Amino acid sequence: MTGIDTTWLVDLEVKESPRHAGARRLFESWRSEGNSLLCVYHHVFLEFLQVVTDPARFETPLSVDRAVQRVWFWAGQERIRVLYPADTSLKRCLLWLTAFSLGKKRLVDTQMAAVYAEEGVTTLWTANPEDFALFGVFKLPGY
Repeated sequence: MTGIDTTWLVDLEVKESPRHAGARRLFESWRSEGNSLLCVYHHVFLEFLQVVTDPARFETPLSVDRAVQRVWFWAGQERIRVLYPADTSLKRCLLWLTAFSLGKKRLVDTQMAAVYAEEGVTTLWTANPEDFALFGVFKLPGY
């Protein structure tokens, strides 16, 4: 299974992103497979809303209403599975925070990685592969 980071979803949705074409290629490759799931940690959607509506980041940010519509679209797709933390992922997150001496700025990404790992995600699409390589559990294809 494949999981996505907020960076990838933003890059796919925002045409002015310099990584838009690469994110689109990954998406089209996944879409043509026809049967694999794409997993989305629930918090990715919240970060997505924050980023794509920010006029300091983009010349033409999405309105909050449009951004929420995009989240509804993604969450409603048959091959999309939204994931939430569980006891086991919390424990894995706490172990990783300690084992890798990670600080408070790494809490959300570590929790997301822990949830993905617990759910059997083996590939993670992200513009920041170095943030996830240390966990040693994901393939991190560039785009």
